[in-house]
Amino acid sequence: MRFLQQFLLFVIFLVALAFGYAAYIGMEFGARPPESLKELTPAADVKFIEANGVRFAYIEEGQGPLVLLFHGYPETARSWASVQHRIAGAGYRVVAPYMRGYPPTAFADDYSVKALGQDVVSLIDAFGEQSAVVVGHDWGAAAVYRAAADNPSKIKKVVALSIPHSRAFAGDLTVFWEAPHFVYYQFPWAERLLWSRDFAHVDRIYKQWAPSYQPTPAVLEDIKATLRVPGATASTLNYYWTLVRTDSAESAAAAAKDITMPALIITGSEDGPMRTGRFDKARPAFTGPYKLVEIGKVGHFPQLEAPDQTGEAIVNFLQQP
Repeated sequence: MRFLQQFLLFVIFLVALAFGYAAYIGMEFGARPPESLKELTPAADVKFIEANGVRFAYIEEGQGPLVLLFHGYPETARSWASVQHRIAGAGYRVVAPYMRGYPPTAFADDYSVKALGQDVVSLIDAFGEQSAVVVGHDWGAAAVYRAAADNPSKIKKVVALSIPHSRAFAGDLTVFWEAPHFVYYQFPWAERLLWSRDFAHVDRIYKQWAPSYQPTPAVLEDIKATLRVPGATASTLNYYWTLVRTDSAESAAAAAKDITMPALIITGSEDGPMRTGRFDKARPAFTGPYKLVEIGKVGHFPQLEAPDQTGEAIVNFLQQP
């Protein structure tokens, strides 16, 4: 009965959202300017490697045990720059890949969470290591959770930012009230919403998801330059499109697997699309050493909003036996 009530509420919400956005998009939609569709020339510090059938671009810094940093949406590998420098300075080889479908990394056919987890494991192998510490934010968090569950022998420690383990959402449709982008990105006009007015939607996401944070023009231009590449809006939104097409039984089986290695979870107290209470609901998924760090006056992007605190929390966690 409870599930039926939630489902009916979700249907009502979906209809209301559709009508609301039908009115709203008349203001937000605009022509696609010519400069918003161009190829991306990789910067000099970007390297490439093959893993899991995909040509990944990545940025590397430091020497020592391998730490992989996986970004989310809407971001690129450069969202980790300050945190990456902090971890590298503590004696680690820190690699930040551009996720599949985020140029200059290649596009792919599969954007399922399962494929993202396989990317994590394959990159560890491609960099010549038996195992590594993996850190993920947003979709990157989903990737490292899946890698840790499916291939625990490859993961020394796991760090996740802003997104709880999927067990936090089991049988609970109210998440769509908190994070309606999972719904409106399913509509046929999702790509146009993203690229209109040279990706003004990205600016609005940062305002809504991190209300106390003002991203620099460089941060916004970094992700927009990636999204301007022909095909990139579809590939990044494909993460959301694929999620609703994923077999529910497969997702439930994956969510049932425990995270057995040491885990650090970092969240912001002002995260727009994610209530901090969901992290408590996900706590039973972790059977190894576990620590939750909540950073005050920080929204959905701790590595950008509070890089010093985020970097310090990660380094302290890495240095623990």
